[in-house]
Amino acid sequence: MKTTYLLSMLFAFLCTVGLTGCSDEESNPLRFDLSTDTDNTVDVCFPRSEKDGSAGAVTILGGDGSYTAQCDNAAVLKIDMKYPNAFVLYPQDWGEAHVTVTDGTGASIVLKVNVFQAKQTLVIGVMDVLITGGEELTDEQTAGLRKEALATIPVKEVGGGYRMIFDNPQDPDRGTLCFYPTKMDKEEEMVKGSFVVNPDRSEENPWYYRFLLEEKEYALILLPYDNNGVTKDYLIPTMALFEDVTEQIPTSYPGVKVFTQQVFKLG
Repeated sequence: MKTTYLLSMLFAFLCTVGLTGCSDEESNPLRFDLSTDTDNTVDVCFPRSEKDGSAGAVTILGGDGSYTAQCDNAAVLKIDMKYPNAFVLYPQDWGEAHVTVTDGTGASIVLKVNVFQAKQTLVIGVMDVLITGGEELTDEQTAGLRKEALATIPVKEVGGGYRMIFDNPQDPDRGTLCFYPTKMDKEEEMVKGSFVVNPDRSEENPWYYRFLLEEKEYALILLPYDNNGVTKDYLIPTMALFEDVTEQIPTSYPGVKVFTQQVFKLG
């Protein structure tokens, strides 16, 4: 009886250990630390503005803590297991790749990486003119300058605009410009050109654009806008493309500067 009792206790103990082990594995499964994607998918753009071409690191959680990672499409994505529990993404081209992470127990998990082409669309809602140094101008002179300046804007109707496609694999600051003079995505009117943006653009540094359309170059700067000119008093400012057209228009006055303002359409 004593032997039977001891065997029963041993069996119960082993069952408890087994159940605890299963519970631990279930409570700490192999997974990725992704704050937004719950389906183990991430989207990254290419080309990159970062000097090393990286698109951030993906952290691995759970499992037994001993990880290896492999990518199935090195032509689209390269990875570097820089850290014991994280790998860095280096997009190489547009397309799709899968990263398989395996731990020491043989458990594995797959991350799908979509490498996409970055685009920026600017729909114009207002076309305006800013004149500085023109306090002594008559209403007629001001109206004349405004008319001449507005004629230099390539967009001819509200709703037209620009789409920049960052499709130069060798340079993240250049690409193809699709210009729509009267209505965005009206393909029969679309004119193709090229663009360049400044590499040091940030929240602190303005964006400078250089558009080349039909052999004409436009030098533009992105700034906040209101009806009285430039302002920084908005919590969420309306933005516009400003261009100094003083030297482009036929009429000029001493000390007077003329800028066009292509204001973005919101919503």
